[in-house]
Amino acid sequence: MKKLHLSLLTLLSALFILASCNKDDFDYAASQKEQQRLDSIENARVEGLIASQAPALKTFVDANMPGATLVDSLGIWFIVDAPGEENSYTYTINSFGQILAPTVEVKYKGTLLNGDVFDKTEEGKFAEFTLGGNLIRAWQIAFLPKSITLNGNTFPITGLTNTGLKKGSKIRFVTSSPYAYDRAEVKDPKTNAIKIPANSPLYFEIEVSEIK
Repeated sequence: MKKLHLSLLTLLSALFILASCNKDDFDYAASQKEQQRLDSIENARVEGLIASQAPALKTFVDANMPGATLVDSLGIWFIVDAPGEENSYTYTINSFGQILAPTVEVKYKGTLLNGDVFDKTEEGKFAEFTLGGNLIRAWQIAFLPKSITLNGNTFPITGLTNTGLKKGSKIRFVTSSPYAYDRAEVKDPKTNAIKIPANSPLYFEIEVSEIK
């Protein structure tokens, strides 16, 4: 109880100090410069991981995905096995430039580069979700088109294909860890065993059953 009381006093003191500060005293230029420094460090970390994992991904692709295309800036190799129904869905954005996220039903399998399966849909079933949210970035990149045209204006989007995935699309891709779970470990909720180690490149097979 004493520790809790002390923590509350400390928090209240901090809030009082912040509230007492004049907004004009905040150094926006210094804050922006610091953010740029942090962004630079993070970009260097991501680029370093992509470069260090590139040989392992290339070896995997040569053995399992002949003919795959590399997006070297992302460290993602992909191959489209079926383009899907062209008119089944159109990706668009709203007036604020935000992508309108579709709801999708998919069958999928995810494996480590050593072939261990860490997740997959059950036989005869599919998974349903809305694009975005908690999905890893590689999945979002896989679904989205390279660009979206609205009212005659073209907006570049970080997507793998020209049209994005549609109903009936089948895609396989292997991604560097920054666009998967990055530094996080993924554990089995039942056994607490590690299913995906930190900094793991991942391989996915996805079939889109429905998109709307």
